[in-house]
Amino acid sequence: MSAKMADMLRFNTKEKELLRNKAVELNKKLISKKCEPIKDTELAHIILEQAIELAEISESGKVIIIK
Repeated sequence: MSAKMADMLRFNTKEKELLRNKAVELNKKLISKKCEPIKDTELAHIILEQAIELAEISESGKVIIIK
């Protein structure tokens, strides 16, 4: 593996749509609680930071997120 980490992460069309839909869903809840909405990119950072700790390898060798 390269020692240099990429500074940019590119999402495919499906990932962008899923992220956007989740941001809309969460922002409706935030607004109803009188909180500031979050940007799609902010949500991506939050999800990535929290999911990294939950990443594991399944018995079949796939990367999975444990709950």
